[in-house]
Amino acid sequence: MSESHQDNVVVTVVSGIDNTDRISLQLGEGMSGTVCTLTPSQARMLATELIAAVNRAEVKASLKSGTNMWRRTNETRPRFATAG
Repeated sequence: MSESHQDNVVVTVVSGIDNTDRISLQLGEGMSGTVCTLTPSQARMLATELIAAVNRAEVKASLKSGTNMWRRTNETRPRFATAG
């Protein structure tokens, strides 16, 4: 898997030669930037996949740092049992 860290992301709607709209996604600036042009359905699919990936990453990160969900070694009952 390849990782890319970009500070500048620009998303615009552009009209094609045949008067159909396209979504332009530009990563980076100037000549070194990468431009990807997508149809609306491709852009929607990409957005859905991005949202799902972000949700998975956030859940994974919260599970790593969420100590309230686990028993401490000296406790005999789950912490949720004492809540409320």
